[in-house]
Amino acid sequence: MANKKGKNRKSRNNGSVAWKLKYIKKRRVYHQPHPPLHPMSFSDEDAAIDLCFVLFCVLTLHLGPSLWNFMTRKILNDPMPIVVDAFEFLKTIIDLRRTNASLFTTNSPTDMINLETAQKGRLAVAHGYFDEVSRNWSTYLLSWVEVLKMIDAHTAAASVQAIHDELISGNKKPLDVVIFSFTRPDFMNRGVSLQTETELSRAQYVKAIRIQMVLYRSMVKNFGPALRDENHIRTGKARADSEMDVQNLLFDLLEIWLQKPQQDPDMAANVKILETAKDGRNMICHSNLPLLLTDWEGVLLSWKQVATLISNVETAKAIREYHMKLKTEIELPIPIPGQGIRRSTLQPKYFINLVRLKKVPLKTRVAGRQTSRQG
Repeated sequence: MANKKGKNRKSRNNGSVAWKLKYIKKRRVYHQPHPPLHPMSFSDEDAAIDLCFVLFCVLTLHLGPSLWNFMTRKILNDPMPIVVDAFEFLKTIIDLRRTNASLFTTNSPTDMINLETAQKGRLAVAHGYFDEVSRNWSTYLLSWVEVLKMIDAHTAAASVQAIHDELISGNKKPLDVVIFSFTRPDFMNRGVSLQTETELSRAQYVKAIRIQMVLYRSMVKNFGPALRDENHIRTGKARADSEMDVQNLLFDLLEIWLQKPQQDPDMAANVKILETAKDGRNMICHSNLPLLLTDWEGVLLSWKQVATLISNVETAKAIREYHMKLKTEIELPIPIPGQGIRRSTLQPKYFINLVRLKKVPLKTRVAGRQTSRQG
């Protein structure tokens, strides 16, 4: 028995092809909870993607760091790895609130509803559930406001409420909404250099969240649609919704390549490229800031290579151009509140313009529905 366990552990640690394939085949498959009766038009889908980007900015700039600060105050998280993962934080808080009615300074019977809705909103944004975002974006934002109030992040709550109200007014398109501020996580020191391994300087933090937001934008506007097109062409499925889960689509491609003969000269290299692309998605959606700072170029390179692998030359070219422009402009300063500047230009539109994304003509914008996994 001991030898058998040892062999299994060794196989897992070595990341053998057999173990990887078994893991992927056993994964649970998730979808949008409420698929639409009819698919959105492509123009409506593009609008939903823009709206989803604004929600991601709110997650990145306010909800995630506010949850980090709450978890740190309550000694509920390990401060060593700087991973500002709203998913894990909400999961922990939901479990705690379920058993402790006095968890927050002010507690309410609606706490669980708001916490669970907040988690659903985060999942919709991270997994490309654009139908859900289109229908429920207001509900998601308001639940985030309530969660921020629960954890005593009242300034952030007011900021998110203002963003919601500006969107609901209909006076501006999502990408024209200005986000005036961001919440400072307690690991962000006020110095100009890294003080300890568990702190980021102001410049490092701002650079990390800038990278995170623009990579997410590229993922949902360029990389995700290319993966979905490949899936539609390969499976022959008709487009039934606007579910676009990059993680799931990459898992599908990994499963295909892992089943190729190991003698295939491209098998190992392409599996590695796909794994790097998937890891990049996880860095973005789970807010691994140190890795984003060091590995963002490798992520974009892997996405370009995947686009080439699936024969989407236009997307590969767009990602390459996007990479080069971001590389030259990544150090541009962002005005920060409290520095004698009244209005921060932390604006979704600003990040788009910083690295203009080339709209890829989808020659085969075939309608189809992909599967999705949670993660």
